[in-house]
Amino acid sequence: MRSKIGRNSLLIAVSGFLLLESGIYLGYLEMGIWRILATGFEAGTIGGLADWFAVSALFYEIPIPYVRKHTNIIVKNREKLTEGIVDLVTTKWLSPKVLEERLMHIKIAEGLLQSLESGENLNKLLGFFGGIFRRISGEMDNPQLVVLVQKLLKDRLDSSDIAKPTGKWLQGIVTEGKYHEFIAIAIDQFSISIKEPETRAIVLGKLKSALASYASRDWVKKSAVWLGKKTGGIDPDLMIDRILDLVLAFLEEIKDNPAHPIRKKLENYVMEFATNLESGDEKTLAYVDNLKRNWVLNDQTKGMINKVLNKIKENMNEQFSSSDTPLMQLLSRQLGRFLNELREDNSSRTQIDMWLRKTITHLVTKYHHELGGMVRSSLAKLDDKGIMLQIKDKVGYDLQYIRLNGAVVGGLVGLIIATIRWAIH
Repeated sequence: MRSKIGRNSLLIAVSGFLLLESGIYLGYLEMGIWRILATGFEAGTIGGLADWFAVSALFYEIPIPYVRKHTNIIVKNREKLTEGIVDLVTTKWLSPKVLEERLMHIKIAEGLLQSLESGENLNKLLGFFGGIFRRISGEMDNPQLVVLVQKLLKDRLDSSDIAKPTGKWLQGIVTEGKYHEFIAIAIDQFSISIKEPETRAIVLGKLKSALASYASRDWVKKSAVWLGKKTGGIDPDLMIDRILDLVLAFLEEIKDNPAHPIRKKLENYVMEFATNLESGDEKTLAYVDNLKRNWVLNDQTKGMINKVLNKIKENMNEQFSSSDTPLMQLLSRQLGRFLNELREDNSSRTQIDMWLRKTITHLVTKYHHELGGMVRSSLAKLDDKGIMLQIKDKVGYDLQYIRLNGAVVGGLVGLIIATIRWAIH
């Protein structure tokens, strides 16, 4: 509600002045006290009018020649006023030094702990962490991440010496006879592959290609192959079945006989390879380096990495989708335990306060100019009338008392002057 005290004080001064002067002029008021009072109301009227003009000149343009250019002061000086407010805010009220001094008396860690005592705030914090991890997991299938992982693997393998450890490991496997189980598994997998139709088709194609190559050498071999096919002596399908059966039987023989010559040769090859690795044989190391490079950079490894990352993405989305998942429950327990330990550890709270103060002070100092920019931008959005009304709305009530003070003080001064004049005469 707007105050009318300034207007009322001026009306009282004007009314009193007019009434007393009229009474004195008409002869109804003849005593000296009435002249003193009339002079007081006259001075109050002058003081009230002067202060009314001064206050109005702040906000409005007064159409009086010459004086006019010194009115509407706020609007005409809004640029200076804006920069003054910006300077006051940035260098006095919210300067980095003031904020730093204020932060020194605030126990930030205790305030955070108190706010996290509420289960609702704790759940909000967990939800915030969950949202961060979900956003991270959303980038797990990014093709650039697959390339990055490949590069990291390559760099890691290039900088790691795996030759000697691998050599010792292979020697231990062969010496202790642990490689027999590995060979048995490898033979089983190889036997399964041989029984697959795709393998039979590949071998059949190779056999037919070999017969065609043999027949193309001269007319005698060509005639023999042709005659064998016509008479059934050469049947590629039967030959393939027989060859594969022989291979399977041979593999089974190697598998069941640890002392088989083939296994002994394999053992010798592995031992020689392991010894070369451990001793740092240049050719062997070059072969291993090339093997590592080809393994990391080939498309199959890229596909494998992509599958692993997609699986991680699915698991992360699932685990961070709800506060009831095992991982979120684990985070909740660990966070609660950490907060309890922090409440009992005064030195840790002090260190956190020091870190937060230093961080906040650094950010305030670095981006302090933005504070002035925000104030300047907010004031720039207001038109002349808008900024005038905002200031008037904030200080208008106090300005009414300036008008009241003008009328009252002017009236008192007038009474004193009139009394002195009356006493002299």
